[in-house]
Amino acid sequence: MFWRSVPSFQGKRVVLTGPTGAFGLPLQALLRKEGVAEILPFSFQKDWDYQEYSAFDAVFPTTDIFILAHGSKVEQAMEANCFSFVELIERYKRARQPNGRPEIWAVGSEIESHPHWGNPDLKIYKASKDAYARFARMYYHDPTILYRHIVPAAFSSRMGPGLISGQTAARIALFFIKCGFRYVPVTYTGIACFNFFKFLFRYRCAKPSDIPTLRIS
Repeated sequence: MFWRSVPSFQGKRVVLTGPTGAFGLPLQALLRKEGVAEILPFSFQKDWDYQEYSAFDAVFPTTDIFILAHGSKVEQAMEANCFSFVELIERYKRARQPNGRPEIWAVGSEIESHPHWGNPDLKIYKASKDAYARFARMYYHDPTILYRHIVPAAFSSRMGPGLISGQTAARIALFFIKCGFRYVPVTYTGIACFNFFKFLFRYRCAKPSDIPTLRIS
């Protein structure tokens, strides 16, 4: 199903990447209002980078919700938007395997379902988001985890302008998550709603055997 019973955030421990971003920063404030016990922010190049993920290993075993909200539009886009997402999710799954069903939220993009319009920067960004979306569809159907895929239309951030703010995007995302949605459309275009069918029908869905091709440790 695309939704489940309404979640409770009371007393939960959250680990979040991209904590200073236009989406991650307001999301932390919203989650604190919902009663989470602790939010552990992990900033890129301060706490981790694409060659060093070990800082997460100490906190993953006791993490209730892991939120991936980092990304890049052009610079090392594939590492930022695909390889690191899969690496971190697999590490989290291994760390939590003996302790129940882990919950993961990952921020995708509507560009998963529309062209790059010939824009060279968007072409790079789309390639990275499309690459991860294949794995996102796999995780969405993985019975060992509770995976939520957040699909926003463009919002204003360091990566570029948008018609809504990151705070508005975070509010909309949390509204749907509180309603139990696992596929979370944050859209003013409607494209994210059509994108849901790719998840429902496992369109171009990755397989676990594809993970080693991403140099997962």
